[in-house]
Amino acid sequence: MEVCDGSILRIDLSNGGCVNEIGLLRDYEPFLGGRGVNQALLFQYLPLGVSPFDPRCPVLIGAGLLCGTDAPGAARLSLDTVNPFTGGIASSSVGGNVAAALRRAGIGNFLVVGRAEHPVSLFINNRHIELRDATDLWGNSVTETDRALRNVHGEDVQTLVIGPAGEQQAWAASVFANGARAAGRCGIGAVLGAKQLKAIVVLGSGVMETAQPNKFQRVIVQCLEKLRKSAFNQRRMQYGVYCYEVPWDLESPYRNFSGNIIPEAKKQALHPDAFLPFLTNKRSCGSCPIRCRTTHEFTDVNGRKWESRALQGNDPDNFGAKLDLEDPRDILQAHALCNDLGLDVDVTSNVIAWAIACFQDGLLTRSETDGCELTWGDASLVFDLIQAIAHREGLGDLLSEGCARASQRLGRGSEKHCHHVRGNDLFECLWQSPAWAFGTVLSPRGGTHARGAVIEQRLGRDVPAELAMRWYGLSAIPEQGSYTNLERLVIHQERLNAALDCLGICSFTSSGRPDMLLPEDYANLTATAIGQPIDEATLLLIGERVHTQERCFNWLRGLPGREGDLPPRHFVNTPLAGRYRIDPDAWSRLLDCYYDQHGWNRETGWPTEETLVALGLEIVAKRLREAGYIATPLIKETR
Repeated sequence: MEVCDGSILRIDLSNGGCVNEIGLLRDYEPFLGGRGVNQALLFQYLPLGVSPFDPRCPVLIGAGLLCGTDAPGAARLSLDTVNPFTGGIASSSVGGNVAAALRRAGIGNFLVVGRAEHPVSLFINNRHIELRDATDLWGNSVTETDRALRNVHGEDVQTLVIGPAGEQQAWAASVFANGARAAGRCGIGAVLGAKQLKAIVVLGSGVMETAQPNKFQRVIVQCLEKLRKSAFNQRRMQYGVYCYEVPWDLESPYRNFSGNIIPEAKKQALHPDAFLPFLTNKRSCGSCPIRCRTTHEFTDVNGRKWESRALQGNDPDNFGAKLDLEDPRDILQAHALCNDLGLDVDVTSNVIAWAIACFQDGLLTRSETDGCELTWGDASLVFDLIQAIAHREGLGDLLSEGCARASQRLGRGSEKHCHHVRGNDLFECLWQSPAWAFGTVLSPRGGTHARGAVIEQRLGRDVPAELAMRWYGLSAIPEQGSYTNLERLVIHQERLNAALDCLGICSFTSSGRPDMLLPEDYANLTATAIGQPIDEATLLLIGERVHTQERCFNWLRGLPGREGDLPPRHFVNTPLAGRYRIDPDAWSRLLDCYYDQHGWNRETGWPTEETLVALGLEIVAKRLREAGYIATPLIKETR
């Protein structure tokens, strides 16, 4: 793997930015790069029992193995640390051009520990690394900070920035690449804020070489042709991320997952076509052909001009359905405010929905809401609460740590309006698609579809029998609503998504669709880049290794196993449209099958030591044994 090699660094903010090289990517070949190497380093460098806001808690930042090359979509940067919401793994990835710059600077991964005495930025100029005073940037928005850094260092630099939310250690805080792309959902912005690290600036001028450049380019051409022909991808290239022909059928988080169907008029008002009049630009991350980084421009009711960058498919759900806003400009403004203040849109919208539901139910009073009446569909209220959450002011302080923490602090039965998985606020609806629900709930980082969730009815229409057999060992995809064999779909997706994060390739190049890039395409890209044979099965095995390692991290952190894998009771007790709900008995049987296929213990939900050894995770097994979680050693100690 020497051709795509890079340094692994440890940077101590408490010691003036002292930099030590602690390894090379080739030392972590079983994990490739990115998220996989981050996870391996966490097991080595995280002291037991350390909170996410302890200076000793490391934040791992790693570029995928293929970032910096021309591989389609190879632009993802992984960030990993301890999750404030769950206490377990915080793991997120982000696009933009930071990952490519980092690889071209000769760096694969680095970990940041300690806490600076005052706000600082970390400047990486190829192999020259230094801390710079960022006191003048503290308090600035994400956009202001990104612009100021480019004014100083030039337009060619790539930036990672936190906003006021991260500075205030609001758990809803994200980290933003290039001023608009969010590494969200896990509170990593708050962890960097605790370290007083305002920004990371990267300038890399090297060239990423590959082992077999001619073969590598031929594989790239084949991949680009596949993406060009995909009808779904063509639509995404036209609209951006939010491109769905039918945004909602029955299922939406309408008014805080009420179980009611979103009104037809609102569906039409928030259709992707309604956003097109405001679309002014589309950009790519690196060499990606999809160009889904949109810019929308509009004028609000007060005559102020807005620029909203990188609209996500989540936004119409979060702000339109969940909070009942119906003007596309309000959705764009809410998204822009979250970006500028450094907030995650999923957590922010969910905790606002919790607050409105509590107020409507008489559990919050005007004296506790800064004199405001909390009602559905009030755009001005939403904008004000976004500001309050970011700055932890008034009601915003209660809301700044998500709905699980807020309901714990408020009490009064308010937890019934809080929808989360392991403390992490929920974006996803879990009523209609068991495979989507199962993959979301089983995500190690806590309630997120981006790791293993699958919508089986989409697959069922398109997956050829040969692929269904190869990927899942099934002759056909299960029918919608069936729980039988769904664990096979989820496990395959877990493995693939983990492998993509190790390579740094965006999942939008696959999108769970057989007419886009397949695991065999990613394996061919990897093999020709590193000059070593690697096939689809090997790539998915690496994904299994990384996913199992994340599961063990949660075990090491004391999170519940099987009992933590149960679905939120709301989706069992409150049916959608009076018809759809999660079947808890079928879910329990599905868990048994899921654990069996992974090689995990049915009773506890944790991996067995035999499985860890088979995956080459002996260091993980040793750490769990030292912590008292594994009693009898299988691995013989060598002197």
